[in-house]
Amino acid sequence: MKKLELLRADFPIFQQKIDGKPYIYFDSAATAQMPSVVMDAMVEYYQQYKANVDRGLYAFAEKTTLHYEQARAIVAKFIHAQVSEIIFTSGTTEGINMVAKIWAAHNLTSGDEIIISQVEHHSNFLPWQYLAEEKNIVLTIIPVDQDGQMDLRLYYAALSEKTKLVAIFHVSNVLGTTNDIPSIAAAAHQVGAKVLVDAAQSIAHQSIDVEQLDCDFLVFSGHKLYGPTGIGCLFLKKSIQKECYPYKFGGSMVYSAGYDESYWKNPPYCFEAGTPPIAQAIGLAAAIQYLYENISFSKLIEHEHALALRAAQGLKALGFHLLQSAGSGHIVTFYHASIHSHDIAMYLDSHGIAVRAGNHCVQPYHEKLKIDATVRISFGVYNTMAEVEQFLMVMQSL
Repeated sequence: MKKLELLRADFPIFQQKIDGKPYIYFDSAATAQMPSVVMDAMVEYYQQYKANVDRGLYAFAEKTTLHYEQARAIVAKFIHAQVSEIIFTSGTTEGINMVAKIWAAHNLTSGDEIIISQVEHHSNFLPWQYLAEEKNIVLTIIPVDQDGQMDLRLYYAALSEKTKLVAIFHVSNVLGTTNDIPSIAAAAHQVGAKVLVDAAQSIAHQSIDVEQLDCDFLVFSGHKLYGPTGIGCLFLKKSIQKECYPYKFGGSMVYSAGYDESYWKNPPYCFEAGTPPIAQAIGLAAAIQYLYENISFSKLIEHEHALALRAAQGLKALGFHLLQSAGSGHIVTFYHASIHSHDIAMYLDSHGIAVRAGNHCVQPYHEKLKIDATVRISFGVYNTMAEVEQFLMVMQSL
């Protein structure tokens, strides 16, 4: 495995400079940059064997199908799942919406309950809000505690036989905090509820084991995992697949189609109608292989925590307010009482530092705090302590 400080050279985007200075990218929570090996794998597909999957008996088509299914197997191994439990999607958002359509719409009725936290990304809030309104389902929103995790005391009190789904973040995209998913799942299963985990912010920063988490659904996006955009995965536990029904129909998802009756393929294929994101799946597999070969998650956690802690301490010393009590995971979110967050982001951009400003698709929580916008910095494998020190020096001159 490479030392973390050597990985930056694998990412072509950092070869460019802004006004003669190295480009500082602190927005990996939104989308991470890609190493050359990912781009190379996708270009190889497009240049050397581009074809569709599962539809041709010629060499290119067979090679494409082989690489596509190998990508599925690589994802399955990465999160300790079975190959048949991996459904390719366009990203986390589609994965959550898919669960709402293929499972929740068929298994939840009026009076049933869905539990979420108050800091869910819009992708894990709006689908459930819509479904609750459509089917007269109760949507229960649990506050986070002082540590930024879903308040387990209130969560346990809210659980009942009416609870059918708990949809919860693994790592918060605004607080950077990590939920105790095994405990949340164990309690949910005691009342017969299913558990969906939004792993968009954890998948690239810690080892994920769906068996250890004991979740029923898990979703993530490839572009946050140093892979391409337009690809993500839904883990659909095998024991639940019989409760799910296709919501998208077309080519490749049927064994046979007839005027009177058609027969769907078994999962995951019945949920992947049409031409899938082939090049993106190949790129995602290359990104995962890159992490396997170069990253120790324990070392990465230690590195990112050190960056976040230093950034948080420095910002507090400069008079900024943090949404966290300290730096958490790979994310630090902050604001200033008299300087708008958008102005801070634009000022940093003028110094070649990319950050995110806004409500980070967690608008209800910002409204609860009576803050219209915050600034979020987030780290990846390519970030360094020197970049954090440069960031703090620029912030000092704001």
